[in-house]
Amino acid sequence: MNIREELLLLNEENVRSLLTPADAIAAAEDTFLHIGTGDITVGQMALMYVDDEQNNNFHSMPAILHHRHYAGVKWIDTYGAPMPNYPFSHGNLVILSDTRTGSPVALVGATAITTMRTAGGHGVVQAKYLANPDPKVLTVIGCGAQAKAGMRGFLTQFPTLKQLRLFNRSRGPMEQVQKELADRVEVTICNSPAEAVTGSTLILMASGAQTTLVTADMICPGTTIIGIEGFRDLDPRIGKQADKWYLGYRKPDAHILKSPRLNPEHFLQDEDVFGDMTELLTGKIPGREREDEIIVSTHMGMGAHDVSCAATVYERALEQNCGQHFLLDTL
Repeated sequence: MNIREELLLLNEENVRSLLTPADAIAAAEDTFLHIGTGDITVGQMALMYVDDEQNNNFHSMPAILHHRHYAGVKWIDTYGAPMPNYPFSHGNLVILSDTRTGSPVALVGATAITTMRTAGGHGVVQAKYLANPDPKVLTVIGCGAQAKAGMRGFLTQFPTLKQLRLFNRSRGPMEQVQKELADRVEVTICNSPAEAVTGSTLILMASGAQTTLVTADMICPGTTIIGIEGFRDLDPRIGKQADKWYLGYRKPDAHILKSPRLNPEHFLQDEDVFGDMTELLTGKIPGREREDEIIVSTHMGMGAHDVSCAATVYERALEQNCGQHFLLDTL
């Protein structure tokens, strides 16, 4: 038959040059929508610990994008007890295949994708559909890679933003953001979460903290809160007391309810969930209906977001002749 089965290798540098904040937002929106229409299948995540203490693990996150003719799986490590000089998570990959032929087509570095598609991708989409229009102030709790990607994504989606109010446990990262974004937006460094949320009705939780930083009494009417880590750094009473609590997608986000770390003491129950973003984008449930509603939306992510971003990177790489091709097999 002489069919050449070629694989395109795209490293992290390729990904950073090819994927924009706008791409990550578009991919997240497309993912939520097409899960809702049945055009994306989200597979079961598999997780394996490498140590008895269950600090370090690998997990795989598969998805099929029927409407784009791709199947893929994200392979990711999360090391709560890494070796010296190694980060919490690195070396993430997406394997991408063509569903029409069954052939693998790309191996894509996914650490940058993970960073961009989380707070800066699906977090932005959640805010796009749930926040009051034309926000002027964004509060960001945390100032790590996820939070910074979130800031770039929110500034891309919401050109009306005039001020970022930041809280982080150390001051240095906030000062760095203030310097980097000085020509785009006013950046206010705050000394506490309570100070950071003052005067803001749009809050992004991206701290990585294991304790509550924002409590229910800090939230004013009309506020939208986007949480990328369940209720690990967010008061679970907010989920109970909010007018509406949305998940990203019920199937993978169900573990938010089951996990003692993400839902302490199992305070929140399934009946507290108003709906998810796949239902909202397909018109099955409403979004914000009143200006004064308090809305919280939590989503931990899923492999479908990463596969969608990887597909975009792959297509753009073919257009721009990027990456390294190698022959996998001849059929």
